[in-house]
Amino acid sequence: MASTWIYITLTMLLCVESGESRTFRAAVLEHALHLPNITLAVSRQQALANVEPNLAEFERQAAIARSKSVDILVTPEDGIYGMRVSRRTITPHMETIPDPRNVTWNPCTAPADIPNVDVQRRLSCMARNNSLYLVANYGDIQPCSVKNDPNCPPDGHYQYNTDIVFDPNGTLIARYRKHHLFFESQFDKPTEAENVVFETPFGRFGVFTCFDILFEKPAISLIEDLSVGNIVFPTAWIDTLPLLAAIQFHSGFAMGMGVNFLAANIHRPGHRFHGSGIYTPDGAAVYYYNDTLGTGGGKLLIADIEVNDKPSRPPVEDQPKPDSKMLSAVQFEFQSYLFNDLFNFVSLRDPHADEIKVCHNALCCHATYTANLNEGDMYALGAFDGLHTHWHEKKYYLQICTMLKCANSSHSSCGTPTLDASSIFSNIDIRGTFNTTYIFPEVLMSDNGSLALAQTQLSFKNGSLVTKNPLDLPLLSATLFGRKYSLDKGFDDDKASG
Repeated sequence: MASTWIYITLTMLLCVESGESRTFRAAVLEHALHLPNITLAVSRQQALANVEPNLAEFERQAAIARSKSVDILVTPEDGIYGMRVSRRTITPHMETIPDPRNVTWNPCTAPADIPNVDVQRRLSCMARNNSLYLVANYGDIQPCSVKNDPNCPPDGHYQYNTDIVFDPNGTLIARYRKHHLFFESQFDKPTEAENVVFETPFGRFGVFTCFDILFEKPAISLIEDLSVGNIVFPTAWIDTLPLLAAIQFHSGFAMGMGVNFLAANIHRPGHRFHGSGIYTPDGAAVYYYNDTLGTGGGKLLIADIEVNDKPSRPPVEDQPKPDSKMLSAVQFEFQSYLFNDLFNFVSLRDPHADEIKVCHNALCCHATYTANLNEGDMYALGAFDGLHTHWHEKKYYLQICTMLKCANSSHSSCGTPTLDASSIFSNIDIRGTFNTTYIFPEVLMSDNGSLALAQTQLSFKNGSLVTKNPLDLPLLSATLFGRKYSLDKGFDDDKASG
């Protein structure tokens, strides 16, 4: 480890002295999942046969990544054994994953050190044979004593949804257990949300999984407490329009937190699992969104991006202070449900507006815009300031300003998911009286009935979302998605501060 730090330090000094930019080559795999039928408990041998097609595809893609000189490859959550499993039927597919903080282990060269680690050996050898960092998601099974451990499950072991990282020699260097489970009864929730990092010659990386991104721990604490500028993110993300499509929210998180964000999703468009990308603080370096059934399949995304030594989120003192005309009693034209929350809305009636405003509780959203509003396209500016309570035990506090395309001409359709739009906006400026600094900017557009990002046409400074030049595709939504972590409910062990 000491020699690694010396290498990193010397490299940084040389680059600073020469003034040259430092880059690395990242890859994420949107994996067209082979979904085995895991409805009955099977033998270990059958379990390995179940996952073989997915591991073989990982090996094929890792070899392609090597041929392209990739430095780090991220694969998706549930990408090896899939989903639709019970606790009992997934058990034969899992392996004991040691904590690399306590043991140095290379499964490719020393698999016999721990029994029944066939999958970890394959992953380790993928990293070693292709000389790259490999991030994968797998199941970790850890025995426990029902007699001695009051939290031990009745079947005598814990099962965790786990991300593992191998270095280019095949050594296991990081293990992260997903904390915020999303209706995953087959897994146990770790006692605490871990902040897991690993070092590379091209920067420090943090790791967390899917639903974790919406919560302070580990997503925010990892970035801020440990000054992490790069995140690897295995996910099995279900698009939830109009504000939480995968490419939409993940790119907004990267820009809002000032990090490089490597998001690898599974590819099952028939079930709305799709959308992967390599995102930077300035926008998407590359992304993939293919919702066409039966064609296209998965994809390996590769991009050269700048090394990010620390997050570049605007400091708290730079956030805007509301002026007097933005402070008013709750005002709106109509209300409609979005993401099962009741938003206040005002319509966009004119092709140009120097000011349009809507308020909800303590949040007032203010926007200016110029647009060619086509007949049949209804847009509205919406505000929500409250606790999102749709997911039973998971209640989290949102502050949202959004300018969005309604599904049709009725007020009640504002908030209903739609992929269709035809109106081009020349400029948009959205800001609000947020009392949180955790704000994620999103601009989502329609590309012939599919989804697209605005790429580098955005500016997010001092809490305001501004388009730099006319958007080249019709607008679906432009959003400031804010999180007030200190007002979350239902996570007694998560002490929020934001």
